[in-house]
Order: sequence, then structure tokens, then C-alpha cells
Amino acid sequence: MPTARQLWLFPPPKPLNERLGPEFFRGIPRRPGVYFFFNEDGLLLYVGKAKALRDRLNSYRYVHPDRDSRKTWRLVNEVRRIEWQVCASHREALLRESQLLREHRPRFNRANVWPWSAVYIGLREDDGTLHFQVSRELTDGYEWFGAFKAFAIYAFSALQRTVRYVADPAHAPLGWFDWDCGRSFEVASDCLSLDALRDFLHGRSNHFLVEIETARAADCTGELARQNLVLNDLVLLEEFYEKGPRRNRMIKAREELVSPEELVDWLAVKSA
Repeated sequence: MPTARQLWLFPPPKPLNERLGPEFFRGIPRRPGVYFFFNEDGLLLYVGKAKALRDRLNSYRYVHPDRDSRKTWRLVNEVRRIEWQVCASHREALLRESQLLREHRPRFNRANVWPWSAVYIGLREDDGTLHFQVSRELTDGYEWFGAFKAFAIYAFSALQRTVRYVADPAHAPLGWFDWDCGRSFEVASDCLSLDALRDFLHGRSNHFLVEIETARAADCTGELARQNLVLNDLVLLEEFYEKGPRRNRMIKAREELVSPEELVDWLAVKSA
């Protein structure tokens, strides 16, 4: 059933058209670049990028409260000044926008404003025990992998559950139904292939998941529900591998840590 809408007695205003006028928008270059919206106090409200600045900024002249998001409608009603910077290419505009978002964190921007929410996964082996940790800080004593988007926290919980399952298939560990099982755990190092795990976290190979699937297939305890839970975690870990380690290997072919800023910049350019 269609949603009822209240009809406008008069056409809704066009705030930017009324404040800045058509001549202002005709003077904007049709070049790649970034643009800035300021309020009446000179506060930066929003940073955007465009393949053609004139076309993109002209689109804001016709924002309509029934067609566009409430956030965009609030934005254009607060804007009192618009500035822009011309860039040599669209790619340069994307990278410049990403840099400015980290620097200024404007109120109306959401994506790529907080790259520091990225996390790293760490491994440490000593006395036959393998220690795992997920953290935003790189503490000493661990071999670190990443950076990964915050989704890696859920993948880390899946990793914890599946590794403990491999260590003892007959007993489902605590936390099977928890999205977040904690930020650290440890298991006996002889229960899994450390080389396969490193290859997995480096983005070289997902054979580590094949080993877990082999253990699941060999589980003859009859606990079908537990095997299905393992399968669900394997699906999550496969998605993490593609969007985490394998993607990082595309950003840096060598086995080096990817900084949160590098990750955000690469995603900005790749998603354009």
C-alpha cells in the first residue's frame, strides 16, 4: 500500500538556489575535484568529491524533501558558503576527499571518517601454546596481520570457535551463539597447521579453511547441529578472507602491515 504524503501548499524552497543564485553555479568548473559546504559560522559541514564539480554541485540546487534523504535536506538548509578544489583526475579527488575526511571529520560525513576503527589480528607461540589477539593497538611480542575493517572482530570470534572445535571436535566450546567471544584466546599449537593459518591471514591461501572443513567432515559424533554451526563460521571466515587478508595482499603485495589510512584510501578509489 503506498505511503500517504502530505501535499505541499506551495512548492518547497530551493535553499542553495535562493542563497547563491544561478550565476554562482554557472561559474563552477566542469573538472574533477573536492567541494566544501560551510554554515553561517564558517564551520565545515560536509566534504564531497566529484568527477565534474559543476554537475555535482548543481544537483544540490534541486534537493527535494520528498525525494532526497532527510540528512541531505538538513544539509542544504544549513549551507551558507560553498568552496571547491580542482584536482588533476577523479582518482586524485577520491584520495584528497579521503584525506580531508580524516583531517576534519565533518558533521554530515559518515563513511571513512574514522579509519582508526580498523583492527589487527596477532599471533604468538610459546611453550606449545598459540595465543591469539584482536586489537587496535600493536603490542609487542605478537606477529600482527592487518589492518582489517572492524568486521574482523566478528571473524575473530568465528576463528576462535572453529580453532577450538578443531582442538576438541567432541565438545562445543562456550560462545557458539555469541557474535563477540572476546578479544583474545589460546589453544595448543599442535592442534592446527600454523603455516596454513599464517597463509590465511597473509592472504596467500585459504587452505586453512579447508583443514577446518576436513575436521568437520570427519566428525562422527552425530552432532549435526554443532557441525552446522562450524559451517556457518566457515562461511563468515571465507567472507573475511576475501574482504580482509586477500584484499590487503592486493594493496601491498609484500607481507607488510597495511595502515588504516592506506586501507581507507584504497577502498575509496576501488569503490568509485
